Amino acid sequence: MELSNKTHHRQSVAAPTGPAERRTATRYPFSPAVEAYDLEADTRIRGRLSDISRNGCYMDTINPFAKDAAVTLTVTRNNQSFKTQAKVVYSNMGMGMGLSFTTAEPDQLQMLGSWLNELSGGKVDEDELNLLLQRETAKSADAELQELRKIVSELVALLNGKNILNDSEGMALLRKLAK
Repeated sequence: MELSNKTHHRQSVAAPTGPAERRTATRYPFSPAVEAYDLEADTRIRGRLSDISRNGCYMDTINPFAKDAAVTLTVTRNNQSFKTQAKVVYSNMGMGMGLSFTTAEPDQLQMLGSWLNELSGGKVDEDELNLLLQRETAKSADAELQELRKIVSELVALLNGKNILNDSEGMALLRKLAK
């Protein structure tokens, strides 16, 4: 991967260029302790961040997780933590990994917003942070709705299997659920 230097607030941060470049938010140099946990691999690694934005961060670590790994990320600074789900978007063995935040609780997003506001010298747009909070709340609601749909689908199948609902009734309910 070809590297170039992006300058943010008088500090240089290495960034990939070309088709892989997908950053849409300003990144800020930031080096607190971080822990990443890959539930599927049951593996925990510790390192330091080198930069952070509202969408993700770069974690310095010698043994990064593979691209596309889903991890729980905990960033700790001055006895305060930001915990989020994240996805590894690129991995450089011996160097670190780029992570994209996927979901976080509203109180966690407020902590991230507070840090970003401090790092930007108070220049983070409050409307932007509110929009991020609204998006995360909508993601959470969508996930809950998907889980409810799954449960109702299983219930319909169970009722159909016990002959409480006939096939046409079960299919009609599943079609309504899919809308």
